[in-house]
Amino acid sequence: MTDILPFLKSLISASGLSGYETPVANLIAEKWRPLVDETSLSRVGSLHGLKKGRGKAPRPSVMIAAHMDAIGLRVSKIVDGFLHITNVGGIDVRVLPGAEVTVHTSGSDEALPGVIVMPPARFLPEAAGEGVLAIN
Repeated sequence: MTDILPFLKSLISASGLSGYETPVANLIAEKWRPLVDETSLSRVGSLHGLKKGRGKAPRPSVMIAAHMDAIGLRVSKIVDGFLHITNVGGIDVRVLPGAEVTVHTSGSDEALPGVIVMPPARFLPEAAGEGVLAIN
């Protein structure tokens, strides 16, 4: 892993929504395999790498820990061809309008491009003009 930039770009480009970290875990495990003696994935999705020490016991241990999941959005319903979303993790909804997203479907490896849009004003309650809209 002499040039870390391509690896970091692949990490931030991979889907890794909380609870669905497998694509990111697979990328990390692939990079770890030459560096560790064994890798394992826990029941809750944590990736572990073990590098065995050499020499007399007791040998020192080192642990490196980091988050590999990401905050994101989940489709809650589909109405008239529009995907209604809910957040997974903390998201500042003020930055969402106009944001490009990737929609992953269950049972398929295909990803669909999308854009977050605000509903037309005529579909919003009158009070909606007084602040940021909540995700629903």
